[in-house]
Amino acid sequence: MNSIAGGQRLLIVDDEEALAKVMARTLRSRGYESDIALTAAQARQLLEANLYALALLDVRLPDESGYGLLQELRTTRPDTAVLMISGVDDPELGKAALEHGAFAYLVKPVGATQLYLSVVNALQRRALELDHRGTLQRLEGMLDERADQMRRAIELQAGMLPHSPLKGDGFELAAQFFASKEISGDFFDWYFQDSGQLVVTLGDVMGKGLPAALMMATARAALRGSAGMQELDEGVTRAGDVMAAALAVNHAYVTVFHSVYEPRTGELRYVDAGHGHARLVRGMTGQELLPMRSAPIGIFPDTQFVVGTVTLNPGDSLVVFSDGLLDLRPDLATKEVQIPYDARQAGSASEMVDILARGSKNRDLFDDVTVLALRRV
Repeated sequence: MNSIAGGQRLLIVDDEEALAKVMARTLRSRGYESDIALTAAQARQLLEANLYALALLDVRLPDESGYGLLQELRTTRPDTAVLMISGVDDPELGKAALEHGAFAYLVKPVGATQLYLSVVNALQRRALELDHRGTLQRLEGMLDERADQMRRAIELQAGMLPHSPLKGDGFELAAQFFASKEISGDFFDWYFQDSGQLVVTLGDVMGKGLPAALMMATARAALRGSAGMQELDEGVTRAGDVMAAALAVNHAYVTVFHSVYEPRTGELRYVDAGHGHARLVRGMTGQELLPMRSAPIGIFPDTQFVVGTVTLNPGDSLVVFSDGLLDLRPDLATKEVQIPYDARQAGSASEMVDILARGSKNRDLFDDVTVLALRRV
C-alpha cells in the first residue's frame, strides 16, 4: 500500500463522470488532489493501492449502494473521513448516512463553496479524531505500563513476606496483612540470626502506591542489613541512615516495631520507632503496654532510638498491629483497653491474628491492615 504525499489526497466515487471531474477541479483549485472512481469496484481498487484522507461517495452507484461501501470503509479504513452525496434530498437517507459513520450528507448539485467547506470541516474533524485516538492509545500504553509496574510491585511484596505461621522451639509466630490498595506500605518480616535469636519487625511506610512499595522494600532491606549489629538501637539508626535519602525525596517516614527475641529465655528487646501499637498479653487476662517509644525513622535527623526489654513467660503473647486495624476496631485506639476477649482466649498465635484481622478481607479498607502475634508456648 502506497501512502499519498501529505495524507490529504481525496477519493471521489460517483457514476456521473462529468460531475466527478468538476468536483475534482474545484478541489484541486483549493489545494486538494483527487482520484475518481465511477463504480464501487473501481473505488476498492484505488483504496487497496492508496491511503485517502477523505472519500466522497455517491449514494447510488451502478454496481451497489454507496452505503455498502460506506460501511466497508468504516470497518477497513476507519481513518478515512466520508462524505455522502445524493441526488435525492431525503432526510431519512441523510440520517442513515450519519448513523453509519458519514461526516455529512450533501445533496446534488453541490456548490463549490459548500463542497470546499464540507471537505475542510470533515478533514478538521478527522484530524481531531486521529489526535484523540492517538491520545487514547498513549494513555492505554501508560495504563498498561502502570499495570505492569503494579503487578511487579505486588509480586515483589508477596515474595518478600515470610511464610506464616512460623513454629519454633517454644514459640509460635503468625501474621496477616491486607492492603487497602493493590500494593501496600505495610510490611512484616522475621528471620533467625546466627546466634539463634529471632528478629521480628512490623513497619508502616507513610504513603501509598509504588513509592510506598519501593520504600517498604528499602526499609526492610535496611533493617535486615543492620540486624547483625550488636546494639539494637544502633542497628535502627544505621537503617535510618541508609533510608534517609529515599525518605527525603519521597517526603516519607517509616514507623517500625523492630525486635530481637531470645526463644530460650523469652527475652524480647525492641525499638518502637513511632509505631505505638504493641501489646504484651499476659496469659488470658493481663495486658501490658510497652513503654519505650522513639520518633519514626525519617522525622528527625538525630533521633536517639531507645531500646526496651520485656520477658514473655509461657502463655504470653506479643501483639503488634498497624494503625489500619483501628478502622476495624476503634476501641484499640485507647491503649488501656485490652484486646478483645476472644483474641485473648485464642489457642494459638495464628488464631489470635485471624480473630484480630477478621473482616479485613472483604472490606474496602481505608488503610493497610497488618497484625502480628508472637506467643511463647
